Amino acid sequence: MLAGLSCLALAGCLESQGGADGVGKQKKDGGRSGPGPGEDQVDLAGETPGLDGGTQDLRGMGSADLAGMADAGPGPGTAPFDPASCPDPALSQATALTMLAGSSRKKLGDATLMVRTRTCTGATVETCGAWSVPAIHIQRLLTYSGGVTTTYKPFSFPTHLMLFVQAGVPKVVVRHESDVRKNPTADTRGVVFAVGSSPSTNTYPSINVWDFAPEPNRYDDLSGLLGDKGLLHAAEHCARVVFPTGLTQEVAALYRY
Repeated sequence: MLAGLSCLALAGCLESQGGADGVGKQKKDGGRSGPGPGEDQVDLAGETPGLDGGTQDLRGMGSADLAGMADAGPGPGTAPFDPASCPDPALSQATALTMLAGSSRKKLGDATLMVRTRTCTGATVETCGAWSVPAIHIQRLLTYSGGVTTTYKPFSFPTHLMLFVQAGVPKVVVRHESDVRKNPTADTRGVVFAVGSSPSTNTYPSINVWDFAPEPNRYDDLSGLLGDKGLLHAAEHCARVVFPTGLTQEVAALYRY
């Protein structure tokens, strides 16, 4: 099984959040959260979108089945992790406004987040081994927390790269496709980046996910932290985003448009 699916079996992984006071109400507290006392209640009835942006119903499938899907090709390979895959100059604010052509927002491209991991014995790159083969990024998001019960649900991350205007200033946001379907004009419900610098940095890369098929009494408005920070290089016809976690994990996507 590829390392990108380890979140299905290991405690913790990356931070995730769900509702706090009931279905559809988003939780506001932070901090890394792992499985709680009700971990055995984790719901694996998720929908994992494919690399082409489609979705396939995975109800009843276990982690081994998910691993088989992530191993299957074809896929983007190492391109999302390679700076040379988008070497063009950074997008300027003037060009971004021209691309919008007076619109409030525009979808630039689609990509599914991929993950790779490695083992490090120290605190420097020199102590790290080789990167794993990239796999579809699967992350468990908190779907309920109350009393002694805490439940999680695994999601993959088919995303849209959106260009939008906020107070007259162009910005770029990475949004989960489910949340765009639910909240198409909520431009900041994703990882927002400034336009004009490279890399553009987001120091708290939280992304919203909407669960259209929650279990009874479970949250539908979910969110997850993709890494320690987000780094985006956006050009006029391509973009590459990376979410590192320490030295040992990178989540990334490459967009072409």
